Amino acid sequence: MKAELLKILDGLSVEDHVTATGTDTRGHNVTRTGYLLAPPTLVNARRNGFPTKGWRLFVGAAGTDPSERTTWVTLFLDAGAVERTPEPEVGKWVMSELRHVPGVKATSHTTRILYGGKGGARSSEPSQGIPVTVTYGDDGIYVLWDPATDTTHAAIKLSTKIWWAHLPKELGQNASSIPANEG
Repeated sequence: MKAELLKILDGLSVEDHVTATGTDTRGHNVTRTGYLLAPPTLVNARRNGFPTKGWRLFVGAAGTDPSERTTWVTLFLDAGAVERTPEPEVGKWVMSELRHVPGVKATSHTTRILYGGKGGARSSEPSQGIPVTVTYGDDGIYVLWDPATDTTHAAIKLSTKIWWAHLPKELGQNASSIPANEG
């Protein structure tokens, strides 16, 4: 396994889309899917109370700062795995709780998505297609806003169901809106 893991790690490049399974900084098992944000780093990590060498990977949404601990996953030579995975399908609408949007965590962050409106039992399709930045406000409320126009489109909790899609890279930071049925 050691040689196989080292070969896989050597073949990875920053911006590859991967799924990594290992441990977080607290020693809990974690699986992270996203872009490799920085090269893997050899670290001394604690495992079962003892310092052990491991490879730290930084996996998250494109543009996330690799110093954010929510991107860290540590692989040990005898435990953990990483593989390249297909890129997310841009423009494919999903209805889920905000907490299930990649890159959205229960801490401060800035994740960019296409916002299609609130979801729920009576919502069969998105009602809009607006690029927004998701930021943590206060008291468990997340703000979905467009920094280009300084417009707030929603202020919601992690448990709120929304329509969302991955933001096409070509839209960039200055995109205004696209119809909900395109993509």
